[in-house]
Amino acid sequence: MLKNVRKASRAISRRYNAFIHHLGLTGAQFTVLILVRDNPGKTTSDLAATALLERTTLVRNLAVLERMELLKSQPLKKGIGKSHRLTPKGATLLEEALPLWEKAQADLKEKMGEDSFLDTIKALQALSKL
Repeated sequence: MLKNVRKASRAISRRYNAFIHHLGLTGAQFTVLILVRDNPGKTTSDLAATALLERTTLVRNLAVLERMELLKSQPLKKGIGKSHRLTPKGATLLEEALPLWEKAQADLKEKMGEDSFLDTIKALQALSKL
């Protein structure tokens, strides 16, 4: 099963990446931008816990996005951890990427068929809670 899950994950990532790569983003970076946008003021650890990501993986993506000037990170006043926010450039790029991401999802739904697509989403949601 694990082999099939990994193969499916890579195939889905390739499909989504194909829709947004010309914007200079990967699917993982897009997901982090959404995560930061939807969780203003959260620390890196909070964001990692929310998204069920390894903290080190998130830190690497945050650093890349900050170098791209899409995010701004700042130390917390108490000195432990950082909070993150989108820059205006990041917000603009995210708005440009969102319709492409939705198009990628619609394309995947069309290729799989709506019932199969929705069943897959439900199964993945159940698996993510184990």
